[in-house]
Amino acid sequence: MHYRELVDLLNLYSKKYYTEDNPLVSDAEYDRLYNELVRMETEDPSIIKPDSPTQRVGDRPVSELESVTHEVRMLSLSNVYNEDELRHFINTCLKEAERELDFVVEPKIDGLAVVLSYEDGRLVRAATRGDGEVGEDVTHNAKTVLSLPMSIEYKEKLTVRGEIYMPVKAFERLNRSQAEKGLKLFANPRNCAAGSLRQLDSRIAATRGLDIFVYGVDMGGSKFHHDDLEFLRNLGFPVNPLIKRCVGFDEVWERVEHIGGVRTSLEYDIDGAVIKVDSKEAQDILGVTIKAPKWATAYKYPSQEATTTLLDVDFQVGRTGTITPVAKLEPVFLAGSTISNATLHNYDEVERLGLLIGDRVVIRKGGDVIPKVVMAVTDVRKGDERAIVYPTICPVCSTELVKDEEDVSARCPNIDCPARVKLSILHFASRKAMDIQGFGEALVELLADGGHIHDVADIYETDLDFLKERDGFGEKSVENIKTAINESKKKPFDRVLFGIGLKHVGERTAQVLAEHFGNVEGLMSASVEELVTINDVGEETAKAIFDAFRSERVISLVQRLKNAGLNFEYEKKETASDVLGGKKFLITGTLSRGRDHFEQLIKDNGGAVATSVSKKLDYLIVGENAGSKLEKAQTLGVTILTEEQFMEMLNV
Repeated sequence: MHYRELVDLLNLYSKKYYTEDNPLVSDAEYDRLYNELVRMETEDPSIIKPDSPTQRVGDRPVSELESVTHEVRMLSLSNVYNEDELRHFINTCLKEAERELDFVVEPKIDGLAVVLSYEDGRLVRAATRGDGEVGEDVTHNAKTVLSLPMSIEYKEKLTVRGEIYMPVKAFERLNRSQAEKGLKLFANPRNCAAGSLRQLDSRIAATRGLDIFVYGVDMGGSKFHHDDLEFLRNLGFPVNPLIKRCVGFDEVWERVEHIGGVRTSLEYDIDGAVIKVDSKEAQDILGVTIKAPKWATAYKYPSQEATTTLLDVDFQVGRTGTITPVAKLEPVFLAGSTISNATLHNYDEVERLGLLIGDRVVIRKGGDVIPKVVMAVTDVRKGDERAIVYPTICPVCSTELVKDEEDVSARCPNIDCPARVKLSILHFASRKAMDIQGFGEALVELLADGGHIHDVADIYETDLDFLKERDGFGEKSVENIKTAINESKKKPFDRVLFGIGLKHVGERTAQVLAEHFGNVEGLMSASVEELVTINDVGEETAKAIFDAFRSERVISLVQRLKNAGLNFEYEKKETASDVLGGKKFLITGTLSRGRDHFEQLIKDNGGAVATSVSKKLDYLIVGENAGSKLEKAQTLGVTILTEEQFMEMLNV
């Protein structure tokens, strides 16, 4: 048999086995033919083709994951949580489209979204979602997914969206192997799939048993979403068998309930059902917000609960020194992952729940993400349970803890506590602050434990070239980190202020302070009385800011960061007009476009954006499904505006 014939035959057998669940030959026969292919390629490597089955087992590592700009932006999905909200979504689509519509209901696979690009019938690129506009090139790892076709009978350019996931059995098998080797267990299939797909070494991904379902076409395809799925299925792509086209709300709801009913019996994790308008013409009419299409939504199934035993309570130190209790649980499988830890939030929450060590407790995954203890099953207590003992000294640095009457937990006052130092540096380098790529937990642990950095200013003052001699680092990776550090110096003043990590100063407050004072000198010299006059700055926050800038340590830190070249001046953008005259606005409910769009309009026209309803608020802009903010604003006598009335104020 010729080489090309053997490759095509083995690919056919793989397609029948992995995609159609219809094996044509025995495993022994497949292995015999596969070994023959390996022999041919070993004797003459020049004949190896990209779609050869041998190329799916992983090749030598790539040096780094390249960035990929998506040709079509990948948006998020809005969520609905009950029957009434889903009915409202359906009715809104029908009203806005002004026509009868079909809907497609499909399980929301809990994995990692990818974009697959085919040219001349060959897979040329696979990229992660990333931030929706730019993702990472993971083609080398996608090729290890055995159900994904490397070649298709379609010569035009085709861009396909899919979800790569780890089947539950593959995840359990991997964790058993980890346990036997004494290695750390993976948290859940979704995270493991994401980590596997981002490996530089595709030989690792090839051992993980990853799989894929495709769910749409970006470029190419037909006039209807469901027809696209059939088109993809006919080309050999794995399309989820639970997908169904439905007419009217009753059929949609029936399908959503059916998928939810079989959820626990599936071989893969899902975290909801996706409902999409079938007609692409109607999709265009309905449009999108800044973040999500208005023609699709995700129905989120209720949080899942499980009962287990509270084995102990650990106390962890946060970035500001707050001591947080964490429940250590007898491991239990819940909502797709094995849970052994759960948050208890603070001391008041522990007291409210009335927990004892040894209790049987109910845990819940809020939104299928963060597990928390929600109650103790007191009726089954045996009498040998024991009280939770709160620490009096820091579990990391042994400093005596402090707890004011108004605090819900104790606090480590030692600003040099290793836990506080590391978390402060991680916060500073995080995406929402200085966004220093590569400055993650492992690197911070290495640098802090080795005494190379003690605070965030050390990031800019420390020579990292010594890392090039360390295992796990190379010259290119170290240079990339140094480049990222230099790039962070371009971040605006509000990001620097947020990154410094002053108590009670989050992203929004940092923006408000930067805009109000214009530079760090003005902020540092402000009195408590001046600070409390600023929108969204309360007395507690004002006092914390004032106290921080009276600290020699913070003053020195700011000066060192200024010397390093960071930006402490606010660059005010030119406003389109001053028609709003400094009035304070807040938005609630769903508008025709994303909230960010309207907040920018407010700022561009001389207004200010508030974060909460108060007597200081001038206007509340109200969209659909407005909630408690509307009621509070009405009580306080705040002027209520519709979107149309707001746009009239701008003379738009």
